[in-house]
Amino acid sequence: MSTPTPRARLDLEIRPARPDDEPAVLHLFRATLGWHDEDPNEEFFRWKHHENAFGVSPAWMALHEGALVGYRTFLRWRFLDDTGRVVRAVRAVDTATDPAYQGQGIFRTLTLRGVAELTLAGDGIVFNTPNDQSRPGYLKMGWSLARRLPVGVLPAGPRSAQRMLTSRVPADLWSQPTHAGLDAGEALADWAVAAALLEHAPSTGFRTDRTPEYLAWRTSFAPLHYRLMLASHHDPAQGGIVFRLRRRGDAVEAAVVEQLVPDRRTGIALVRRMLKETGADYAIGLRTGPSAGLLPLPGQGPLLTTRALAASPPSPGDWTLTLGDVELF
Repeated sequence: MSTPTPRARLDLEIRPARPDDEPAVLHLFRATLGWHDEDPNEEFFRWKHHENAFGVSPAWMALHEGALVGYRTFLRWRFLDDTGRVVRAVRAVDTATDPAYQGQGIFRTLTLRGVAELTLAGDGIVFNTPNDQSRPGYLKMGWSLARRLPVGVLPAGPRSAQRMLTSRVPADLWSQPTHAGLDAGEALADWAVAAALLEHAPSTGFRTDRTPEYLAWRTSFAPLHYRLMLASHHDPAQGGIVFRLRRRGDAVEAAVVEQLVPDRRTGIALVRRMLKETGADYAIGLRTGPSAGLLPLPGQGPLLTTRALAASPPSPGDWTLTLGDVELF
């Protein structure tokens, strides 16, 4: 049997992306990711990578004979460790390779180029929750499994629990609108409201550096229909939850992305009220802090992976994350 002829090595130009590259980048994403014209993908891209409260996303490009054939970006993030020290981080997110150039190692080349330059720039760690298809590639590039994140659920009732159990398919990206609670983007644009709620944010462990500016940005993308349900309309200091509704198979899921509550009793009452007012089949979130009475789903959470840049990742048990830290991006 003859040996297959190896593919010729491409002469690629690898460089950081610039603002004027955006039209070519969006064209590549439309061609490779199956974006639908009716979905706000371009606005979503800009919200993530240009409006982020933690800063503009660094990105790298591969060009062949002047044409864009590969793209890789990292979402900026910021954590606090258990002592309150700030740790700069990035999340490995959007990437695309022209189908005609797949199998040439472009994804790996761009990712490792980004890792090297981010390390030199002083960013501490990179983290993400890759799916089963992409996780092996990250592990080969030096990522490590940190832990399975602890997911919890609360069904609205027996029939809803049955729909939840039979809807084992990926959730829709885009949210379903609801009038329950307040428009989170509008409410949390008020610095005083955000600051009062943040008194109940996680204060121990390795956690996102939650600020009023962060909460305002995180809930501001209108097509995601984030809602805020307060324990008291007159006093946000009594706590609240941020959520959105999304379809998962035959069920409507209420994703609780922030649990800014003083105690478990308040969290349980808010989630139950949210399920009643929205008609959602069940609530889902990460079991962080009071955990809003969510019941554990052993072995069902996303797998968190990390890689050291200029700092060492925390120990697996030190991570204190909410669904808002890991969903979506």
